[in-house]
Amino acid sequence: MGFYENAHRLRDGAVLVYTRPGRMKTAYQVRLKIPGITGYVIKSLKTAELNAALSEAEDLFHELRAAQKQGLDVRVAGNLRFKDFWKRFYDAHKTGLSIHRQRLHTSFSKNYFIPYFGDHRVADMPDAFVEQYWDWRINFYNPERRKAEGRDAPIPVNAARIPSQKTLDMEAGMLRQIFRWGKRVGVVKREPWIKAPKVTHTKGVVRRPTFTEAEWKKVYEHLRKWVGEKTISSKGANGGKLHRSGPHALHRLQREMLRHYLLFMANSGLRPNEARQLLWRDIREEEDEDGTPALVIEVAPTTKTGARTVVCREGTMHYLTRLKKLAKHTEPDDHIFCGFDGEPVDNFNNTFKKLLSGIGLLDDRWGKRRSIYSLRHFYCTQSLLSGVPIHVLAKNMGTSIAYIEQHYSHVLTVMQAKQLRTKKFKATKSKADEGVRRT
Repeated sequence: MGFYENAHRLRDGAVLVYTRPGRMKTAYQVRLKIPGITGYVIKSLKTAELNAALSEAEDLFHELRAAQKQGLDVRVAGNLRFKDFWKRFYDAHKTGLSIHRQRLHTSFSKNYFIPYFGDHRVADMPDAFVEQYWDWRINFYNPERRKAEGRDAPIPVNAARIPSQKTLDMEAGMLRQIFRWGKRVGVVKREPWIKAPKVTHTKGVVRRPTFTEAEWKKVYEHLRKWVGEKTISSKGANGGKLHRSGPHALHRLQREMLRHYLLFMANSGLRPNEARQLLWRDIREEEDEDGTPALVIEVAPTTKTGARTVVCREGTMHYLTRLKKLAKHTEPDDHIFCGFDGEPVDNFNNTFKKLLSGIGLLDDRWGKRRSIYSLRHFYCTQSLLSGVPIHVLAKNMGTSIAYIEQHYSHVLTVMQAKQLRTKKFKATKSKADEGVRRT
């Protein structure tokens, strides 16, 4: 065993922990023999502590066995870099692509995908890292950003300073196609959340569509009536077939879920994808310093901005408690907002838009279309008006202070009304005027 020093065998030699001779660093390596796989899987354990190395090696062995049962290629899944991953994808699809599509794939990968994702491991690519791609991409031809990042290459003459929405949507579609193929062939465990943001090419700040308090009251009062709608039965003409209208029991249950989902979103400020991944074990109720109970949420690390702790507005727990009494999947690892099969509901937007359309609130006063995301903007607006400090709100919402200042400047102006509002100006009287009055 000249190639191995400090060798330790586990599981009848299936796991070999060792150090390499002649190395400056003494970090342990592991060589794994996975049943049914030709050759070995070799990885660095990144520790010089023997007990830690042995424990890590055991964990890795079980992890790879589990990955193997899922159909993953354990020899490459853990270490595969995006640039090699993309090449595998392209080689597998090249013959089926038109010349135009080939050029599109190679152009996007060369200019954007590989420069950003290239050296990162596919297995360690969380949603937060993928989400940051869009900011990098949108500002790719921004002269100030290029200078700050040390990119001296000249900007192509035909390059758009801000990419079009169609271009970003096309890139998002390509990335989804690449990761879905990787999951299908067994080199990717999960497909990250990939969605291009909306871009505008107008001057000034775009105000986010939200609700006024009066509009929101109209929404939740309508929801209450909508959920309570009964099924009406009537006989047909001449004693014919029985006709029923209105929701049946299953529809009423779905309506209840949507109602509580909307109330929850308006009082938590979560992004739709954050709520989609929410499990029952991710929530708890704690008391503040005044003894008032508050709902505390642990947002999953696989969401847009990663893991964070969120405190909801007072009374939010009440909505989830009512929902839990109706739900069929309430174990700690069950999704809170799920269908009857236990799978998370992908999108409430279509039903919500129909509801808003029915009460004349689908578009705001500027003609902007409202969506589920408008409830996050409503939460932000109401929190600011309630006096929540902007830095506290930014942390709770998983965004930046600059973002709130930029997109909610009109709300901040209203908050400063007391300072901006002054008494009517009165001119001071001069001594000369006083002398004239006396005479």
